Amino acid sequence: MAKKKKKAKKSLNKKEFIFILLSLIIVICIGIYFGTRSFYYYSKQNTKLKKESITLAGNILANNKVTKEETGLHQDKDGYYFKGKVENNYVKFANRYFRIIRINNDNTTKLISEDNASIFMWGDDTAYKNSNLNIWLTKTENEYSGIYYDTIPETKQFLTRTKYSEDNLLDEKVKEGKKEYQDHITTLTINDYIKASGKNSYLNNNKYFWLIGHDKENMNLYVDEDGNVESGANYESFGIRAVVTLKKDIKTISGDGTIDNPYIIDQEGKTNYIDQYVKLGNDIWKVYQDKNDILKLSLSGYIQDKTGELLYNYSKTTSEFNPLDRYNVAYYLNKNYYSSLSYNTLLSESTFYTGEVSNETGLKYLNIYNNSINNKVGLLNIFDYNTNTLLNDYYFINTTSTVGSIAYVYNNLGLLEEEKVTEVKHVVPTISIKRNLIKSGDGTIENPYVVE
Repeated sequence: MAKKKKKAKKSLNKKEFIFILLSLIIVICIGIYFGTRSFYYYSKQNTKLKKESITLAGNILANNKVTKEETGLHQDKDGYYFKGKVENNYVKFANRYFRIIRINNDNTTKLISEDNASIFMWGDDTAYKNSNLNIWLTKTENEYSGIYYDTIPETKQFLTRTKYSEDNLLDEKVKEGKKEYQDHITTLTINDYIKASGKNSYLNNNKYFWLIGHDKENMNLYVDEDGNVESGANYESFGIRAVVTLKKDIKTISGDGTIDNPYIIDQEGKTNYIDQYVKLGNDIWKVYQDKNDILKLSLSGYIQDKTGELLYNYSKTTSEFNPLDRYNVAYYLNKNYYSSLSYNTLLSESTFYTGEVSNETGLKYLNIYNNSINNKVGLLNIFDYNTNTLLNDYYFINTTSTVGSIAYVYNNLGLLEEEKVTEVKHVVPTISIKRNLIKSGDGTIENPYVVE
């Protein structure tokens, strides 16, 4: 049997070889190109996610799942908002605690102060724009505006404007106002309060505070100690809570949103003395104003004497803060008390505004600047930034009546009352020192700033 001849292998000609080689090179180049692009976008996306994860908005969304339950993080057309009695929406910013209201679609974050920042009357006009609250909270064209605004250093670096409207509460339903406003700092709207579940939410801090909004009679609204929404007269005084909106790129240092581990905003090493503590002698003071290199301090507690807490009447006859009247609290503070301080040589003389705010003279807070006195020791004004919320029943420096009564904090629920000047009350003095006297400490109650 004859053997089959093997077929001869066909060799590639030159043109075929070049074509295959070029095709292979093209395939390799395409693979390299798309592989490189994929790696580039993958790396870019991962970097973006990493950056977003340390922003406040990124951390909140990473730590919360959207829910339809009564309590938790909910979603609406404007972004995400907290509802019910949530316990993981705490933020520490500018040395104070806030609660997260919502994350907007642009990743800005809306916050409300956990506690009242002061207590005073609404004012002469029911419109929020013309109220004491608006002028006190944010900057307007008036030079004395923005008391709260000035407690946050580099405000515009951290805050964007908060949008709001003056809504109406009709039969427990909110009817949105026709006009929208925006300011760097506002207070809570009735719409945000109701949306969060009102008295059954984290916004109920068991204190009295004003809301932006009106009832069907166009009266202003406030929240009582039980969390109920009530109608208030413009001459009544309730707590003020600040609402701010942090910019979308604001980063956190640490935290998971709980009260013991709040989200801590990275303030990039900027020192803020407000709400910090200073030790002078054996006394602890709290900073409530930082202006022109001068720190204003209020005693962290009441004046104590050998028998315990000192109770003192404002005066025998007048509501004027008068250091020349030996029967006046001003005389006691600037004579007896001042002399008892081992560090009195460190105190700076400062201006205390004593103008009257009353139904007789008008309820506008700017009236306090109509009168003033210069002393080494004074009292808080009813319009000072005041977080001495654990204290109660103490005198303020300025009168709220022409008939011999003076304002004082009746209790720590967020109410401001009037009392006869002959009544004895607690005394919480205020002093001023130069900022450059502080040499050590970190300002906490455990390690207060020390003057050397």
